[in-house]
Amino acid sequence: MTSLGALHVLTVHFNTPELTSQLVRTLPQKTPRGRPIYIHVLDNCSDPENLRQLQENVAGQPGVTLQLSDTNVGFGAGMNLIAEHDEIADSDLLWFLNSDIRLDADCLKHLEEEIDAGQFVVISPLIHSTDVTGPSIWYCGGSIDASALRVTHDLYGCDVDDAPRHPFETDFITGAAPMMRASTFRAVGGFPRGYFIYWEDTLLSWKVRHMGMRLGVVPAARLWHAVGASSGYGQSPTFYYWSARNRFIFASDIGISRSRLIRGRAGIETLRIIARAAIRESEGRARKVRAAVEGTLHGLTRANRRS
Repeated sequence: MTSLGALHVLTVHFNTPELTSQLVRTLPQKTPRGRPIYIHVLDNCSDPENLRQLQENVAGQPGVTLQLSDTNVGFGAGMNLIAEHDEIADSDLLWFLNSDIRLDADCLKHLEEEIDAGQFVVISPLIHSTDVTGPSIWYCGGSIDASALRVTHDLYGCDVDDAPRHPFETDFITGAAPMMRASTFRAVGGFPRGYFIYWEDTLLSWKVRHMGMRLGVVPAARLWHAVGASSGYGQSPTFYYWSARNRFIFASDIGISRSRLIRGRAGIETLRIIARAAIRESEGRARKVRAAVEGTLHGLTRANRRS
């Protein structure tokens, strides 16, 4: 191990063996600055055939470990499990990656340089996706509106050439590809428990900032993200349920009463999530509206118990 420590790539797999295997194969064995790279994969109780394919594809890959969970613990809890590896030192870098991403040239180089510069303790690349018009920004910084309890991706849908040229501070970093030192992740307590999927990155970002540390985006570092690949392309019922539910859990965790979420701007946002499923979705609309309503009701109930 070099004096800089190591880079540990953490990814949670669920029934996407081709995507996860491709990610593992495309990552180098060392970073541009010479850190050894170790890849840790958690299988989140995939179907037997998908697990078999993953095991075959990653077997014998240098620096790769595969951990199995007999239940689907979700994204945040899954990442927490992998991060508990004894060989991960506080000074090591952690890079949490969705399995459905592909690195652009020099993405890792720019991230490593910026995290070592020390201006930010958690950083993210610019993340782009592909739609009918071609490549566009999916994430390049984000904002947390505490009054409406809404998180937005800044520059969403804009051309990638419209992105800033230099690293900049942001309120929110998505969980798709954040990088930080293990000491930072441990200081904030990892991803929150009980979220399963969605909004856990929001609480982590909130906690980092309220501990006086800075989040940054590195626009020169870019990667492509197949948005929604693990939960169903487009916005799935899974998305509507957990994003509606966990918004209330997040509010409770930062000390906002659930009553604030059913009136004023926050109340409008609560209704907007349900309306989005009813108006924007052309396939499976009834299931998605039902998921959004159920998530809202369950979120109200759980937030009341946590408060």
